[in-house]
Amino acid sequence: MTGAADPGDIIGRLMRLPKAGSGIGLHRMAWLLEPLLAAPGGWKVDALKVTGSNGKGSVARMAAEMLQRLGLSAGLYTSPHLRRFNERIVVDGASISDADLVAAAGWFEERRAAYGAAHPGDGFGAFEAFTAMAMHHFAGRRPAALVAEAGIGGRYDSVRAIPGRIAALTSLDFEHTDILGPTLELIAYDKADLCPDGGTLVVGDIDAELFRRLAAYAALRRITLVSWRDVGCVHAVRIAAGGMEADLTLGGVRLDGVAFALPGRHQTVNALVAAGMVRAWLAARGALPEPAVFAAAFRDAVAAVRWPGRLERVHDDPPVVIDVGHTPDAISTTLQALPALAAGRPVLLVTGVSANKDADGIVGALAGAADAILCTRAWHRGSDVERIRTVAGRARPDLSVEVAETIEEAMARAVDRARAGGMLVLVAGGLFLAIEAAEALAGRDPRALRFF
Repeated sequence: MTGAADPGDIIGRLMRLPKAGSGIGLHRMAWLLEPLLAAPGGWKVDALKVTGSNGKGSVARMAAEMLQRLGLSAGLYTSPHLRRFNERIVVDGASISDADLVAAAGWFEERRAAYGAAHPGDGFGAFEAFTAMAMHHFAGRRPAALVAEAGIGGRYDSVRAIPGRIAALTSLDFEHTDILGPTLELIAYDKADLCPDGGTLVVGDIDAELFRRLAAYAALRRITLVSWRDVGCVHAVRIAAGGMEADLTLGGVRLDGVAFALPGRHQTVNALVAAGMVRAWLAARGALPEPAVFAAAFRDAVAAVRWPGRLERVHDDPPVVIDVGHTPDAISTTLQALPALAAGRPVLLVTGVSANKDADGIVGALAGAADAILCTRAWHRGSDVERIRTVAGRARPDLSVEVAETIEEAMARAVDRARAGGMLVLVAGGLFLAIEAAEALAGRDPRALRFF
């Protein structure tokens, strides 16, 4: 396809919209979704919605996979995309086709024009557009279940406009503080508002005092608050270069040797959060299967779910692992898994951060686990390399910190050095950095990626 019908051009134009529209956009989202939700034939949407600082994508994907393993068709809406926009909108494991993406974008543009004529000056934001396009696609297929990941927060996020009484709050960290607030308590309350009054909110591993305060807020809104610990128990986790296994109890059923396709101890908690959501959603319909059946679906789902960039091994000789984590909490989970992934090899860290991120907190933490450091930058929003070198050198004055001006140069040098020295390459510090590194390793141009 070319010209106006080219999906890349269309998505590029939509990405040039401001991330947020004029003011709070919930009224615009309600207007966009109204014809989809009121369509003849009674498509009743009751989405499972996911928010949190880290782990949202993993929880959303695991929940959709569990539903499918239980015999239900499932739609999945996530963000951001890493390599192609189509990754954001999925039905039963299949990403939206280019033709359907063009159709969804065309529908949105028609709705946008009609709204603009009636309400000039009240403009749409890009995330509103993407959420509406996803719902247009789902409305044409009417999956039995729908899992939707919030973009930022919950209170004013576009996903809040999608009907759904079950939600998850995966984790809390300091991020988007200009929008969500400067304290974890304020961030928690904003994200919790993704769950409607009277709904159920499944909460991941957060501070006990914060959970106590959140419970009081939930009670005011008649929300049933469920901790991941109410869903199951993790007895043991074993991480090795070849993968991860865990021994758990889920719904009274003991599950030993559960294989996880996504490595990292935190993924066991994410899996139980996803299971809690799915169980609550099924119970509300009187459709909860026997515990053994549910446990089998859980086991199959977590063994199957793969998510790009989450401690992903993208090269074998030498081993190269990329991670898209870009908050202090995400970096801590990366470091917890690193010794098992390295399996005794020295670690060559390739690092950089986005210009608006906490370089001291992120690079400083990563540097402590490295045996050699190569600082670089992503083409997309990468921070100045000298800034990264300064932070890394301050954190590890015992190491000679090297610099590569481009991600392509960094990966070429890292591969050569790691191969010669029997090292593991860890690319971490930023989402754009990690994905661009994988593209460079594959011989593709990382500058061609379109992030949002």
